[in-house]
Amino acid sequence: MNKRIEVNGRLFNIHIIRAKNGCFLIVCEGEEMKLGSMALSLKIENRTSSSTIIPSKFEDFYSRIFSESISMIIDGIVIASLYTIAPIDAHIAKRLLEEIKELCKT
Repeated sequence: MNKRIEVNGRLFNIHIIRAKNGCFLIVCEGEEMKLGSMALSLKIENRTSSSTIIPSKFEDFYSRIFSESISMIIDGIVIASLYTIAPIDAHIAKRLLEEIKELCKT
């Protein structure tokens, strides 16, 4: 599943590769697909266990928030990558998370 969105004049691509027990989530800014910071999350009972695999030069917590949120929705393992050209604010992160959740529900 792929989706391209524009937020505050910035173009983001969202790619989701599903598996039976989880997914890979790639969120990248710009035209090309690039890997960035990475977080791994696994739903255990009613909570998630998470780890940062590759830290970001801007904000580590957004890739972790994305992986934890999606792990709770799909009830599985999520590896989330977030590549941005410049730091993103909470408004952009919220909009991206809304779009990611919509894609996961389909």
